[in-house]
Amino acid sequence: MTSLADLIKRPMPVQGRDVVLVPDLVGPVPISEQHQYVESCPATNTCPAIHIREADIEDMRERYPQCPVYGLWHVLISSGLVSFKRTLQVVPVTPEDGYYLHCDLGRAEYSGIYESGFFAADAGFSLEEAQVIEAGPEQLVLPQAEAKLASELRFERQLITRKSWSYLAISVTAVVAVAFVVNFSLSRLYDHAHQQMESKSAMLQDLQSGLDKLRTTRLTEVPNDQTALERLAILWRAFPNLQTQGRQSLDQKRIKFMFDAGRDPGELTDYSWVRGQYHPDGQVTLEMETRGG
Repeated sequence: MTSLADLIKRPMPVQGRDVVLVPDLVGPVPISEQHQYVESCPATNTCPAIHIREADIEDMRERYPQCPVYGLWHVLISSGLVSFKRTLQVVPVTPEDGYYLHCDLGRAEYSGIYESGFFAADAGFSLEEAQVIEAGPEQLVLPQAEAKLASELRFERQLITRKSWSYLAISVTAVVAVAFVVNFSLSRLYDHAHQQMESKSAMLQDLQSGLDKLRTTRLTEVPNDQTALERLAILWRAFPNLQTQGRQSLDQKRIKFMFDAGRDPGELTDYSWVRGQYHPDGQVTLEMETRGG
C-alpha cells in the first residue's frame, strides 16, 4: 500500500477528483506563527480547530492550479481513519520522521512533527506506542470545504453578511408591506364601521325626533264616534238615497246630507239631533249633530 506521506503535496484522485494534501495543524497555533496560518476547520466536540499554513496553499495552487487543497489531518478525521481513543497516532514520512496526532479522553488535543523518533511536545511519547495510520486514496473522504486563504474567507464572510443584510432588508420590507396592507384594511374597516355608526346614529335621531313629535301630537283622549255612527245608521235606514255634501268628518259638530224626495216629505224625523229642510226643486237637506242632541 502506498504511504500517505508519499501522496502529500502532489495530486492524487480522491472521490473522482484530483486533490492535493498538505500538512496541517490540529490545536493551538504558536503565537509567533499565527500570522502564517488560516483556519480550515472550526473546533468540534472531538477536535479543536485545524489550521493550514497559507504559504502551502499558495504554493500548491501555483503548482497545481486545477487541484483543490486540503489539510492532511482534516481529511483523515473526515474519513474516519483517526481513533480519538488512541493517545498517539502517526503518519510516517521516514522510519524515524513524520506527522503525529495526540488524543486524550476521547478528543484530539494537538498535532505536530517528530524527527528521529523524538517528540518535542512530549518527550514521553515513543514510536513503539504509536498507531500508524495507513490508507490509500480510495479510503479517503474529502471534507465539505477545501482550504482557503484568509482573504478568501473574509470575502465569503462579507458575502454572507451582505446576504444577511439583504434578507433583513427584504424581511423588513415585507413586514412594512404587510403592516401597510393591514393598516389600510383596518382603516377601510374602521371607515365602514364609522359610516354604519353615523347612519345608525342619524336613524336613531330621526326615530327620536319622530317619537318626540308623537309625544307632542298624541291624542289626550281616545275618540269615541259610536253616537255619530249610530245616528248615521238610523238616517241611512230611513233615507236609503242619502248623500253627503262635500268632504266632511265625524270630528265636525254637524254633518250635512241631502236626498231627492220628489215632494214635500212633511215631518222628516222625530229625532232631536237632526233637522231637515225641503227645497222647491225636490231636494231635502238634513243636518245631523254628531254629538249631543
